[in-house]
Amino acid sequence: MKAERITIFLSAGVMAVAMFWLSSCTSAKYRRSADKEVDKILGPRSEAVLGTRLDHSIDTEFSSRPPSEVNGSEVMLDRNRTSEDRVLTLKEALNLAIKANRSYQFNREKLYLQALSLTGTRHKFAFKFTNAGADFGFERDSNRGVSKKSDAQATLSKFMKTGGTVTASVANDLVLSFDGSPKVLPSLTLSLTQPLLRGAGTAIAAEVLTQAERDVVYEIRSFSYFQKEFAVEMVHDYLDLLQQGESLRLSYNNYTNRIFFRKEVEARVQAGLAAEFEAKQAKQSEYSSKLAYVGSINRYQTSLDDFKQKLSLPLGTRIMLDFKVLESFDEMGLPEVPVTDATGYRLASTKRLDMLNVIDQFEDSKRKVKVARRDLLPSLSLVANADLRDQFYSSFEHEDYTGSAGLKLGLPLDQLTERNAYRSSLIAFERQLRALATKLDSLFDDIRADLRNLTLQRQNYFTELEARKNAEENLQATQQRLRVGFPGVRTRDIITAQDALLKAQLSLSRTSVGYHKIRLKLLQDMGILDTSQDEFWLKEFAVPGVAPVPPAPPGGAPEDVIPPDDILGEQP
Repeated sequence: MKAERITIFLSAGVMAVAMFWLSSCTSAKYRRSADKEVDKILGPRSEAVLGTRLDHSIDTEFSSRPPSEVNGSEVMLDRNRTSEDRVLTLKEALNLAIKANRSYQFNREKLYLQALSLTGTRHKFAFKFTNAGADFGFERDSNRGVSKKSDAQATLSKFMKTGGTVTASVANDLVLSFDGSPKVLPSLTLSLTQPLLRGAGTAIAAEVLTQAERDVVYEIRSFSYFQKEFAVEMVHDYLDLLQQGESLRLSYNNYTNRIFFRKEVEARVQAGLAAEFEAKQAKQSEYSSKLAYVGSINRYQTSLDDFKQKLSLPLGTRIMLDFKVLESFDEMGLPEVPVTDATGYRLASTKRLDMLNVIDQFEDSKRKVKVARRDLLPSLSLVANADLRDQFYSSFEHEDYTGSAGLKLGLPLDQLTERNAYRSSLIAFERQLRALATKLDSLFDDIRADLRNLTLQRQNYFTELEARKNAEENLQATQQRLRVGFPGVRTRDIITAQDALLKAQLSLSRTSVGYHKIRLKLLQDMGILDTSQDEFWLKEFAVPGVAPVPPAPPGGAPEDVIPPDDILGEQP
């Protein structure tokens, strides 16, 4: 009976420990454990790659609540909210977008998941239990003998970076007859398998871990590049809205001027100084300007709603923009970026994080060819085992063991899968080589296009500035001639002059904003734009190795145009 009591005590103890372990490992604990391990990866790794720690937290306002408590009606009510008017500055809009933009959150989660995937890959190379269990039961034979059986087994293994595997297995088969006599007792097995040809070597066996580690670096770079790209995109969207708002004001001023002019023409008709059809022309001009103004309102409101969606604001939120930004740009002038296409290309190829990823992925493809080539070798492994069996609790003999060692050879009789993998790796290498060349060409093309567009916007700005001045003077002169009865001056001449002035005003507004947008894009494409600076859109960034150039004043003479022979070449 003593042996039986011991068995029952052991079984109950194992069950109690198992229940306690299961109850303590709650889902919240697993979540905290995953977050902690990911933080240990991304924090130091981002600091090593970027020189600063990324904010990689993926928690949102719903993260602290169980999914079962979040219902659709709550989301529907939130998206239908309205609010009082508020002025949203560019800085506030950018901060809000970083916190709430759905695409931004997706990329944050993408970074987190890449690091989480690395934890799983690392776990493959750690000591871990690959098998653990216990069985309890009774057995009864034909002679009505009853025995109690308790089986427990556990296997601990480790996959080594050299390609080998170490395994330790423990099995405890305890059968107690009710007379207390033991029959079978514990066994311990140790085994080692180490490849010598195929799959041997740290570089080969740990390739999956190497790639997983590098993938985290790639994702850190990609997220950092996305952050800068996203910041520039949000600034562009805000500036576009400001420009549309400025165009809306200009359209309204034009509309009110057409009303005033129509009344003036009608008075001249009543006084016999103008024909009836001229009043009709002025009326038609007023209608056209009204339609243009109403259309500009619709375009602005549509763009504003699109902007709210990027900020994840409910569309019922009423916001006003800070038009002082345009005044700041006017005071800033037109800062030059003193760089040639060759210098810009050199900077971009060494500083652009996405470019560094493509270069490193090209190196990955070369490494994978080496791994696939090694897999064509025969499978030759060193195998060693040691067993400790048939031991008794009352007479344990540690010297009573069996051991074996040898070589296991697998002849390469069917290598179709390995052949295909090797050929595929060669094709993947050449594809990555072409991808690298394409990326470099695209990079150079972007820099050249940015520089051309920047020059174009600069020339257009000064030309439009003169065009607006000329249109204002022409309108004033035409109005004066009409009022004094200058021969040949008609209502149509005033309308034409008004149209020319509005066109010049709108073009100048677009060109001014367009220059600063392209300047930011050029700095971003060269990889020298620091979006972490406060109000970076108003900063002048020095180009490494190039002397700075003072910005052009808001006013100035148009630059001379380039003769066509300088572009096309002289014809014979």
